[in-house]
Amino acid sequence: MKKYLKGFANLGFFGITTNTSAAYACEPERTSLEGASSCAPTDNKTDFSIPADDGVWDSGSDWTDTTLVITVVEAELANLAQLIGAEFDTELKESTFDEPNEVALTFSALRRDGGYRLYRYFCCKCTGYKVTHNTKGTNNDAQTYELTFKCIPREIDHLIRSTKDVDKGTALTYITSMEGA
Repeated sequence: MKKYLKGFANLGFFGITTNTSAAYACEPERTSLEGASSCAPTDNKTDFSIPADDGVWDSGSDWTDTTLVITVVEAELANLAQLIGAEFDTELKESTFDEPNEVALTFSALRRDGGYRLYRYFCCKCTGYKVTHNTKGTNNDAQTYELTFKCIPREIDHLIRSTKDVDKGTALTYITSMEGA
């Protein structure tokens, strides 16, 4: 059976409690982001070339970070505040001094055979979000939120992402827990 990807779901995040060269740990509880609609990752790489001996001695690229642009149909204000580092009590209060929190993002991509490809991004910051408001008379579509994340290497081992395939019916514990990450 074919195993190409045809879906996107189960988006969530864990707050990072420790991200040092000696240890990495996340909060035990995962926060789900409902209404996951799309995810567009871009791996950002810097090319290099080292000239020597009248030619190119070595060349390659260094993976610096990944940009994830994620669209969700629904954005709870409390979750948005946690991601962007804003204040929230009964209202979202955003200021120029807000600093995004480091989070670990996890999600799944449905495979054609009914299994999943599971993703973990270990150290992400929500660098911005946007929503476009349209009058209901224009259309009946949901006004989606586009969240932009910068995913950088975690300190302990410089991992940016890990990916795992699981068969249909397998529990999704790989993305609902960060134990052993």
